[in-house]
Amino acid sequence: MAELVDALVLGTSTYGVRVRVSPLVNKIKIMAKIYHKEFKKKLDDKKKIIWTNEPKHENKFKTNLKEKRAFFKTTLETVIENPIIKKCDRSYDICAVKYGPKQAISENTLVLQEFSKDEGEIIITWEFLLYNRKNDEYDDSRFFTDSEKAFAYFIDKTANMINN
Repeated sequence: MAELVDALVLGTSTYGVRVRVSPLVNKIKIMAKIYHKEFKKKLDDKKKIIWTNEPKHENKFKTNLKEKRAFFKTTLETVIENPIIKKCDRSYDICAVKYGPKQAISENTLVLQEFSKDEGEIIITWEFLLYNRKNDEYDDSRFFTDSEKAFAYFIDKTANMINN
C-alpha cells in the first residue's frame, strides 16, 4: 500500500527535481524526501548556462555563403561581356546585379536567393525585382531556377529600361 501511495504523490519540485512525500507518516520532521544528487546536478546545470544572442541551430546562410558567392561569380562571368550587364552595379557580397540610375523611376535587381548542394543535387533560386521608386513599391517579382533564364529576363527588362 505504501508503494502505491508513494507512486501517487511522487512529483517534481520547482527546480525540476523529483520529490516524494509520504502521507503515511504522522510525526514528520522532514516533510519530503529530495533526491539530492538530482537536485545538485540541476543547480550545477543552471550555473553552466551561457547567455548569448546567437541561435543554437546551424546558420545555413553562413555555412553556404562561400559556395554561393563562388557560384555567383562563375555564373556572372558567363554574361559579363554583355553590354547591358557592363552598365549594372554588381555585388559579390550579397550576390546581386542591379541597374537603376538615380534619376530613373525604376530599378532592376537580380539576386541569387538560394544556392545549396543537397545530396548531389544543386538547388538554385534567383529573384528578379522591379522596384518603382516613385510609388515605393515592387512592380514585378519573379523567381527562376535556371541561371540562363534569370539573366536573359534581367537583360531583357534592363534593355527595355535603357532604351525607353
